[in-house]
Amino acid sequence: MVMGNKEREEQWRVRVARWRESGLPMRAFALQDGYRLHQLSYWVHRLSTPAMPGTAPAPTLLPVQVARSAGEALEVRLRSPSGWTVLLPAELSARWVAELLRELA
Repeated sequence: MVMGNKEREEQWRVRVARWRESGLPMRAFALQDGYRLHQLSYWVHRLSTPAMPGTAPAPTLLPVQVARSAGEALEVRLRSPSGWTVLLPAELSARWVAELLRELA
């Protein structure tokens, strides 16, 4: 059976949604489900890119104030408008976090 573009796109929408819900790194999910990593990466990027340039708002950074609570470990929480959340230890270097954000964009 030959799959049309719409069917293929819908199939990958479901797969990408399952990956996001799994909480697994992309590589682990691809290996677990038998997909090629570059295929999953391609579709994650393709489905998160607006069909027409300029139709989606650009991500924005908001000013934050960091306060340390006594006895509590610091963490950095990144949330996207599309709903994903990443928790990172506060001791990560700014360079590493910047590289992560470039990869997620």
